[in-house]
Amino acid sequence: MVSARIQLLVSVLLFAPSSLAAQSIVAGDTLHNRLLTRLSSGRHSPRTMRALVIAPVERDGRVVVPPRSVVTGRMTGAGMEHNGGKRHWIGLQLDSVLVPSGDSAADTLRAGIVLRILAVDDSRESIDPAGRIVGPPIPSIVRSKKDWAILVLGVFHPVGAIVLAATLEGENRERHRKVSLNAGTEITAVITSGAILARWPTWAPPPRIANGVNPDSIAALSPLHATLRAGGPPGDVISLALIGSAAQVDSAFAVAGWTLAVPMSLRSDFVTFVKAAAGKGYESQPMSELVLDRRAPDREYEKVADTFAKRHHLRMWRWPAGTSTTGDSTLWLVAATHDVGVMFLAKQHTFTHRVDPNIDDERDKVVSDLVAANAVGAMSYATRTAPAGGATVNGGRAQAVTDWRMAVVALR
Repeated sequence: MVSARIQLLVSVLLFAPSSLAAQSIVAGDTLHNRLLTRLSSGRHSPRTMRALVIAPVERDGRVVVPPRSVVTGRMTGAGMEHNGGKRHWIGLQLDSVLVPSGDSAADTLRAGIVLRILAVDDSRESIDPAGRIVGPPIPSIVRSKKDWAILVLGVFHPVGAIVLAATLEGENRERHRKVSLNAGTEITAVITSGAILARWPTWAPPPRIANGVNPDSIAALSPLHATLRAGGPPGDVISLALIGSAAQVDSAFAVAGWTLAVPMSLRSDFVTFVKAAAGKGYESQPMSELVLDRRAPDREYEKVADTFAKRHHLRMWRWPAGTSTTGDSTLWLVAATHDVGVMFLAKQHTFTHRVDPNIDDERDKVVSDLVAANAVGAMSYATRTAPAGGATVNGGRAQAVTDWRMAVVALR
């Protein structure tokens, strides 16, 4: 009898592995995290660190690691290379994750895992082959070549030459700074050694929108894109719609780690110029103006780390114009894009940001951030009709990559 029971148990283990594997955090899973601890290659940086998971990890249609899980670890070292580029660096060992498994904040599952850092989002830092976070190397460009480049550019575009000189000087300065990652900096890590969870997390994504709100109608009646006030090619695609009061919007984005951009002005342009010249990020830097139905945005939010060249950012308009901002049924249309570099506009004699053509990634990033902030009551995706010729980014220089779905999100 005992032997028969043992054989039955072995059979269950051998022929029903999927039920066990479904509860596993396995090697290869990617975690997107927001630092809760400030890290620095200086002497006074804390030795332990924590980061908040901001996007779910799914397998077989179920969420294994939900948003608001917490990754923990420690710094294994910090300093500056003695050879090569003499880069400043930080070594991290991420070795566990706390997974919420119930309604109570204290009801968590702890799993011992090992993660390797893949990237620091929107920063000047990179990841070396050893998995360390490293700053840029000491520049190796010849000073005379830089001077010649500025001189030649100045003949044709004096403003461009000034900005180029400031940018290169900022690059020189920032390369000598220590690695410093503030709380709120986002990092991507891959699991190299997983674990088995004792039970399933109970977290579930927000429900679909109901209660008389029709996401398809919202998508069909919304403009497809914003434009420059002076005209020209279509601007950023309207890829999200938010339903909620102005207070709900501001609270949701604050908790999600976004900051309000300052309006365009001579002063904000000057501050941006000074920050770029000093090799620093500017979390409230202004955005160039795009309009919807000839109206400037009602809100502009962004996420900036420690570089001027990259940032997440979005513009939103109350729709239609003139509606109240206090009711929880106010509709906001959102155009979200990810700045990934800087390019020079010859006609305007100035620099501007270069946008990632994969615009759906930014739409989904905004949604994930709001979900992780526990600010979403319900949400749905609605398919839109693609215009002839699709959509472009970077002033018509590149074709946008999109599935033409609009995320419709009802805020709590």
